[in-house]
Formats: sequence, structure tokens, C-alpha cells
Amino acid sequence: LYLLGFLSVILFTACSKSDYITPPNNEYDWMRTHDKGTVAYVDYVTGNHIVETYGGFSVIESWGSYIPREYDEVYAYFSSRGIQTIYNWTGNYYTKGRVVESWLSWSDALYVLDRISYQ
Repeated sequence: LYLLGFLSVILFTACSKSDYITPPNNEYDWMRTHDKGTVAYVDYVTGNHIVETYGGFSVIESWGSYIPREYDEVYAYFSSRGIQTIYNWTGNYYTKGRVVESWLSWSDALYVLDRISYQ
């Protein structure tokens, strides 16, 4: 009886619960849960670009193979710095990008874009 109790304790403690949230495979879920932005300016030499959001402008360093065009509608967490997956609704593709700065004015965004593109 003690052996059975010991084995059941081992069995139940070895099983652990982990929450795994799958990324949305539906683009409309992605658009509903992320910030909307419009590409305001693209440096076609480096691929870096400026996105206009509800809170100002965000500077994005391109890490993916696709470069957006001006006026493309894009979705990501533009207020959070770091590497993110960005969905381009206009072109219907996902790409990687690093949010360098956010909540900027137009002149500050151009300054930051110039600094990261041509250091």
C-alpha cells in the first residue's frame, strides 16, 4: 500500500501543466489583438521604416526579407520595443522587425531612422 501511494505521488508530481498559447492562424484575430499602423516612410536601401500609429510614430528596423511600401496597413505591438512579428495586411504577409522607438514626433522619428540606418 505504501508502494502504491509512493508511485502515485511520483506519477502526479512528474506531470506538470504548462499553458501554451498558439499563435493565431487567422489574420483577423491578429488584427484584433495588435496595434494598427500605416507605413509613413520607407528607406528602400536598408528596409527600415516609420509607422504612424494612434500614439505617434514608431521606427522599425527591418529584420525580414520583405520590405513594406508606403501607406501599407500593418499590425504589431508598436508601443513595445524589441523584435516582433509584423503582419502586413495590404501585402498579406508576415515579417520580422525590431521596434526601435515609439511615441515619437515626425522629426524625432526621422532622426532615429537616420541614426539606425547610417551609423
